[in-house]
Amino acid sequence: MEFFEYRNVVIESPNSPEAEAYRKLELNIRMSNLDNPLSVIQSTSATPQDGKTTTAINLAAVYAEKGKKVIILDFDLRRPKIQRAFHKSNDLGLYDFVVNDKDIHDLIIHDASGVDLLLTGHRLSYPHIVLQSKKVIDMVQQLKKEYDYVVVDTPPVLSVTDALIVSKYVDGTIYVAAYNQTRKEDAKNGLDQLKQNEANIIGGVLANIDVRKSHGSYGYYYYTSYDSEE
Repeated sequence: MEFFEYRNVVIESPNSPEAEAYRKLELNIRMSNLDNPLSVIQSTSATPQDGKTTTAINLAAVYAEKGKKVIILDFDLRRPKIQRAFHKSNDLGLYDFVVNDKDIHDLIIHDASGVDLLLTGHRLSYPHIVLQSKKVIDMVQQLKKEYDYVVVDTPPVLSVTDALIVSKYVDGTIYVAAYNQTRKEDAKNGLDQLKQNEANIIGGVLANIDVRKSHGSYGYYYYTSYDSEE
């Protein structure tokens, strides 16, 4: 059982260097494609606990802080985490939309932070089939019309195929690696798989940088482009 803490520093410590780093992440995403704004953004990583969920919730919080209408979709159907990050019950969610044909709007949670949430609900069999179904893809496209931003948290690339499936119908993918934790070989292999799947990789986040030890750093996370092959 994991007891990983998912901190929303943008909400909890809005004046901190860490929160400012997420604001820079949002700016870099926005500046990366001015002519064709990216509104459905996937967060993934190579391996578990690399910081993908923390990145997703803090990016969404920045959008909410800016007055944007934003929702997080928990598409990590095998190991859901968004309910823990926002301290919610995971009784209802995508399961009820897929299996019980519930209206998606009845399943969305409106958090006090200004971030809306679609949790997983009960565990779904065959997540990879669910995530590539027309029903789910059409739902994401509908939410894209209703929200300024849709942030999608997906499983690690090297664990299952789910993240590769979702990368096909999002506008862009953020790739997260943890400083002094993610193995270089794993990070490269995960990135290669996304590229082979023709994912639109809009940038990367290096997580777990301690500002107390990294002079000149703006926080635990920073954004970098994957324009080169290095």
